[in-house]
Amino acid sequence: MHPSEDAQPEGGARAVFAALAAADSDEAALARFAALFAGPGDPAIERMKQRMQPAAPTAESPPVPATSPWKPPQERVLAAAACVGRLESVDHDYVEVIGTAWLVRPDVAVTRRRPVATSLNQLDRGERTLQIGLGEQDRIAEVLEVLYLSPDCDLAFLRVAPQPSHIELTAELDHHHDLAVLGPAGDPGEAASVTTISTGKWLAPGHLLEISAQRLRHDCPGWPRGVGGPLIDLARGQAIGLALDGGTALPAWLLRDRLDRLLR
Repeated sequence: MHPSEDAQPEGGARAVFAALAAADSDEAALARFAALFAGPGDPAIERMKQRMQPAAPTAESPPVPATSPWKPPQERVLAAAACVGRLESVDHDYVEVIGTAWLVRPDVAVTRRRPVATSLNQLDRGERTLQIGLGEQDRIAEVLEVLYLSPDCDLAFLRVAPQPSHIELTAELDHHHDLAVLGPAGDPGEAASVTTISTGKWLAPGHLLEISAQRLRHDCPGWPRGVGGPLIDLARGQAIGLALDGGTALPAWLLRDRLDRLLR
């Protein structure tokens, strides 16, 4: 008696399970399973194979477009961007952009040592002041004090008037996450390979190339305003490091260690 058409899938499934149960090893089971699906077949097995094939797209269900290789979570990127700005030297009414700085705490900003050290004598004499132009509705973070100039790397911390948010320093690296250097925009001609994410803020996406205790290397495109900005983990919205010249960065754990010692 032949099984009905509706019963055939069940019969085919029983044949598969019987072949696997009769095998005396995993290798034999796999061989029998492959033989059942490779040979001309039992109609039930053929129907099972058809059901295992991915469904062809139809007019009602168009194919899903390929995922973009870089699609940052917009809200986290924008939150980080709000904490990055132009480091400005103010001499009476004249404002000069001397670098990029970003908030690592509501009341502490990080930047490169060199532009701060160059202005230090004038700051001490009261001839200049520093501020960070954060770009949102002309929001300015006033620099109250130079907290730290590193003796061995291009790093400085500034005490600022408390701000509503800051960028967390990551506790760990994830090589599967996209990253980018984040900075305030300068001349658009300086940055052919960057992405505008909000008014006056750009991202330069790339990848980590090398990791060490004192230095990171990456391939994010460089532009002058990006130097001094944060190297961002786009999945978490956290800072991996402080971007320097030549595709290098000071790692977040070095920044965290120096800051913790400073504020103890």
